[in-house]
Amino acid sequence: MLLWDLFKGLELNFTPTLERVRKACQKAGNPQNSYPSVIVGGTNGKGSTTAFLERLYRYHGLKTGRFVSPHLVDETERWRIDNVPIDEETLKVYVNRIKPLMEEFKLTYFESAVCIASLLFKDEGVDIAVVEAGLGGRWDASKVHSPLVTAITNVGLDHTKWLGETLEEIANDKTELIYPNRPIILGTDEEPLFSIAQKKARDRNSPLIVARRDYTFEGFAQFPQTVLEYYSYKGFKVEKVKLGLFGVKQIENASLALTIFLESAKFLGIEPDPQKVKRALEETRWEGRFEIVRKKPLLVLDGAHNLHALKGTLESLRTLKEFPLIIYGTMRDKDWKKQLGFIRKYTDRIGLVEIDYHRSERIQNLYPFAVGLGFREIRTYKSVREMVENLTEDAIVLGSLYLLGEVKKFL
Repeated sequence: MLLWDLFKGLELNFTPTLERVRKACQKAGNPQNSYPSVIVGGTNGKGSTTAFLERLYRYHGLKTGRFVSPHLVDETERWRIDNVPIDEETLKVYVNRIKPLMEEFKLTYFESAVCIASLLFKDEGVDIAVVEAGLGGRWDASKVHSPLVTAITNVGLDHTKWLGETLEEIANDKTELIYPNRPIILGTDEEPLFSIAQKKARDRNSPLIVARRDYTFEGFAQFPQTVLEYYSYKGFKVEKVKLGLFGVKQIENASLALTIFLESAKFLGIEPDPQKVKRALEETRWEGRFEIVRKKPLLVLDGAHNLHALKGTLESLRTLKEFPLIIYGTMRDKDWKKQLGFIRKYTDRIGLVEIDYHRSERIQNLYPFAVGLGFREIRTYKSVREMVENLTEDAIVLGSLYLLGEVKKFL
């Protein structure tokens, strides 16, 4: 945790700007301009979408760089070459390289991470970099890149402290990922994202490609399988693809990833191959996204940590023979009261666990609120160890990626 430790305990309290990271990259020789890139933003589904997308590029013979956030167990997961995380020694080299830039320009953790990614991808000579946006779009450090294509998965209420209290405000921020004269792809045609993106795309002469309007798809999820029954865009079609990730939302994520791939292929000189596409989508894996870590009893880890993501996960759980026990833990700055209320609509049983992290919400606050919501059965665990060792039935752990990381460390 070399870079992470330098910022440990610091809250997100900084002036939003792109100047710091742009000046730092400029002083480093603008490494981000040495390779083609795509940027994927949005509230939920960025990790899964970039997982599908990276695999599509790699299965068509390209050397890939992938930058993701956050990490689950170790921060080296954030920087990947051909989807293999870098090792700690490599990270140490890059942290030492950018330390002077961090100090001179007062970079944040995420800005520092983007600088490392740009230097790494240049040094490795990647054919394409798949970059996951961090927070929003207007001031996101990933925007030092000049991408071939950008995409926005969806918009939900999350990070309201920085992005705004309404969907309109959040959509307005995230659509700042729309670059002049570059294609922008939306993973949903829902409002208000569609209308806001449509206006900005028109003003910036950016081709707008929208799910269910410009590319079409259908599919279903029946545990443990998710099937993309068909997909079509500009004459390219695939049918009956058994996706490597489970859940209703993965049908949208895979379709968005495939559209990004097809749009960028013409810039990269790739000839999309339907068989390679099917294989890539079927063999995609991504930790913490409905990840089965134990089969008997079933233990699933899912990164749903806001209302928008929770809905997709809980709907997918209905395809199991029996609804599993929900294990929930969260950060105190998340809208956990609404999340618990939403979970209560699906089940009257819940397990509450405290996360070993300074920003985590305490059981003493979670428990009485859950009682007030009318949960019939409430189990409490003071630690991940206590929770895992005492689970004797099917369960799914959600609410925070930090919690998922703790479970994976323990297992």
